[in-house]
Amino acid sequence: MLKLNLFTRRILVIILFFLCVVQPLLGQTFAATDSLTKTVNAKEAEMFNVILSADKPSADKIVGQDYITINADGVLQNKTEMMKDFGKFKGATVILSDKQIRSYGNLSIITGRAKFHFKSILVAEIYYTETWIYRNGKWDFIGWQGTMTGLPSYYPVIFTILGLILFYFIARLLVKKIRRPQIKAD
Repeated sequence: MLKLNLFTRRILVIILFFLCVVQPLLGQTFAATDSLTKTVNAKEAEMFNVILSADKPSADKIVGQDYITINADGVLQNKTEMMKDFGKFKGATVILSDKQIRSYGNLSIITGRAKFHFKSILVAEIYYTETWIYRNGKWDFIGWQGTMTGLPSYYPVIFTILGLILFYFIARLLVKKIRRPQIKAD
């Protein structure tokens, strides 16, 4: 058995400590490089284009087999289930903001905010998280999670107007019923 003096043992412990600490730190690249940011941004733009144009064959190529989504409405789906519903965003437009990209080796995560419009009407505003992985020589879209930021600001006005219209028709029906003369049978 190899006998080491106290000084040598301390040096080995320090070296092992740094190897154990530094190696995992080097594998955690939080900020994406410029070229990686451009690539992931391009993949995200492609993904939104595919979804908003309802291009199912292209979606099948870009979405990984292990894809999972939790949509803003609380629905959990895998790739097969998502592809059955594919096309419901056809014709919509999206405005992205507050985007951040973090990368961890071959995995990139995009977070941001999206406003979805149909014919210039805001239908949803969400915070989102996308997960992308580089494997087999290409980027696969493997995860989506969306959370509503709240109702669009005009929804309460619409609900108030609909409530007033409903109240008007109910009041009108009641007034007609009260004013209706009673027919007596002889």
